[in-house]
Amino acid sequence: MTINEAAIDRKNNLNIIRLIASLMVVYMHAFAICIADQSKDVFYTLTNHKALAGGIAVYIFFIISGFLICRSFDRTKSVVKYFKARFLRIWPLLFVVVMIMAFVLGPILSEYSFEQYMQGDILGFLKNIFFIHDTTTLPGVYNYHYNHSLNGSLWTLMYEVMWYVIVAAISPLWKRFKASGILMVVALGGIYILYTYNSPGDIGPLTTSFMLNFSKLGMFFAMGMCYYLFGDYIKISWKIALVAVAGLVLGICFADFVITFCIFGSYIIFYLAFQKRFVATWYDKVGDLSYGIYIMAFPIQQTLVECIGTPTEIYHTMSMDPYLNMLYTLLIVIPLAWISWHCIEKPCLRLK
Repeated sequence: MTINEAAIDRKNNLNIIRLIASLMVVYMHAFAICIADQSKDVFYTLTNHKALAGGIAVYIFFIISGFLICRSFDRTKSVVKYFKARFLRIWPLLFVVVMIMAFVLGPILSEYSFEQYMQGDILGFLKNIFFIHDTTTLPGVYNYHYNHSLNGSLWTLMYEVMWYVIVAAISPLWKRFKASGILMVVALGGIYILYTYNSPGDIGPLTTSFMLNFSKLGMFFAMGMCYYLFGDYIKISWKIALVAVAGLVLGICFADFVITFCIFGSYIIFYLAFQKRFVATWYDKVGDLSYGIYIMAFPIQQTLVECIGTPTEIYHTMSMDPYLNMLYTLLIVIPLAWISWHCIEKPCLRLK
């Protein structure tokens, strides 16, 4: 069975894989927020000190997104309808979360008075509603934490939306020449290597950080597009999956992890998603909780440190056991994600 043949059936593991990826982000952030030591992340050890759990999770999100968004545009006759669907999927919950953080959570937790708080850079934080990632801090909030951000997960949304636009803008190219998808992966991989190993520095508004993130995440997104474009030729085979696992292991030992995971990890993700032996149909009945967990967990983790964390003796910052933080966070965020899916996300999707 090929990927596109397997993808005809809605019964697949894409949603459960995204759920696992969102939990990986929570896991990574627990170490960053609670003890500022991400070397404790088990994925950091497993990848030969080359990647963290949350980074791998974001790569997985972009691989899957590249496949689904390319397919969505290809099947949608109207560009307006395409952008409306994308908007309704990503923006309503983002708006709710950002507004609650800015006007409920922020004033409650800020060490400043309400008047002082409102005179601070609230507008800079509110730009996140429009996918402009200038700042994720609020006046007087989490000043004594290792990480002052209210939501360290929002930065990827800007790149996600950019690729929504790029897919539509270059659609005449990839629809007519499927090989253009491969060329994009190669070009973006080249930019990533350039900025990682021989950075040319900032070029006007194109900062090194932006170019590195854009090329890296874009490479995974474009690879996901390729799996859709060439899905009629790529077979779901456990033998190929074993080769991909072997390639991933060798790459972890001897090569750049990002390039390695893009090449070999992508096949492993789609193999797990579309093989038919073990399909998590039960999770699809629960709802798609991954997005809610992804954008709501970070402020919950920070607030837990604020409320039940303990001050360290050396740095006078608040700390907490990372695993306890993750446990409490999941007990809170999973029900909230379920509510957000059924009360905000799913009803908005019906409007598309």
